[in-house]
Amino acid sequence: MESIWIVAAAGVAVLLVIFLLMFGRRRERVIDMASPEATGDETPARPAKGKDPAVGGHSAGEILEVRGKDDAECGLADWLMEDANEALGIDLNCDHTAMERLAEAALKASADLKSTGRASIELPYLFADASGPKHYKRDVTREEAEVGMSFHGSLLVDELLQWRGRDERTLRLGEWLQDELDEDTRDRESINVVVVQQLADATERAMADLARSGRAVVDLPGLEIDDKPFHFRREIDRSKLDEILAEG
Repeated sequence: MESIWIVAAAGVAVLLVIFLLMFGRRRERVIDMASPEATGDETPARPAKGKDPAVGGHSAGEILEVRGKDDAECGLADWLMEDANEALGIDLNCDHTAMERLAEAALKASADLKSTGRASIELPYLFADASGPKHYKRDVTREEAEVGMSFHGSLLVDELLQWRGRDERTLRLGEWLQDELDEDTRDRESINVVVVQQLADATERAMADLARSGRAVVDLPGLEIDDKPFHFRREIDRSKLDEILAEG
């Protein structure tokens, strides 16, 4: 009987050792997922290249895209990241913390640009390497930002007007004008972002003219498409605007 109790006690001891080993391994996995401070490693962990939904992508613009932000703000974030790369002589595509800060800066800059037409971006200690800390500072005008917004992908006239905060009627007119221009330039490449800006500006002027007099002329003789000048012109009255809105 005594030998049976000895064997049983030994079995319990073995099971206890196995349990403690498994618990210890589980704790190690949790620590590996924690911040560098929790591991005692002062070197920030860098995510692997490639879009990881859990991380939010491999650019500042993709981080905002995952959050559901519009293409204009995503483009602004990607443009700021590219500008920071060039200004600091580094590559931030694998530094998720830096990308997060640039994404947040893009959202704040977007609000300032829409309200005042200018934004001041200052991100101290954005990055650090063997040469020391890197600080990023940039003043941006609305015109510069709107050109930069195409970094995330081609920006359409109605998307730019939406970023500017224009109403649905203005968006529909801008979309129609871009469709008309696309039809006129079918044998050419896609219109560039500067043309998109010019068409958005013309859309806003046309809406103001329609509200004031019931008639508007969109006349853009100097559009640069495929490095060649192109003359785009459309006349619109209130009945035509109603037709455009009805089609939408």
